Amino acid sequence: MRIKDQKYCDVVAFILFKDGKFLIEERLPNRKIDPSKIVIPGGHVDKGESLVEACKRELKEELDVGCENFEFVCKSLHDAGPEIQMVHYFLCKDWKGRIKSIEAKRIFWLDNKHLNKLSYKIDIDAIRKIRI
Repeated sequence: MRIKDQKYCDVVAFILFKDGKFLIEERLPNRKIDPSKIVIPGGHVDKGESLVEACKRELKEELDVGCENFEFVCKSLHDAGPEIQMVHYFLCKDWKGRIKSIEAKRIFWLDNKHLNKLSYKIDIDAIRKIRI
C-alpha cells in the first residue's frame, strides 16, 4: 500500500439488504475514485460529521432514501489511488423511500452467490460479516 503523496480520509459504506440480496452500485467511469468499479455505495465523511451523520447524508445524496437505524459492521483500509480510505461499513435497517440511482451509473441487487462481482475484497468481507 502506498502512502506517500496520498491523503487519508474516512468514508462510510452503507449496506442495504432486501429479499436475500444486497444493494450494489456500478460507479461512473469519470469518477476520480474507483471509476467504473462495482462497490457498496457510500461516500466521504465531512469534517465535524459523525459516521452515522455521514451515512444519513450520503444515503440521501446517493440513493434518495432515509434511514435512522444503522448497525456498525466493520472497518477496513482501502488504497483508492489518490487517497487512503478507512471504510466504515454500516448495515442500514428499515430505510424509507424509493431507492433511486443518483450518483452511480447503475444500482442493482446482488445475492451471496455472486459477491465475486464486487471489485474489492473488503466489500465482500464486509457483507460476509452480516448475520441476517
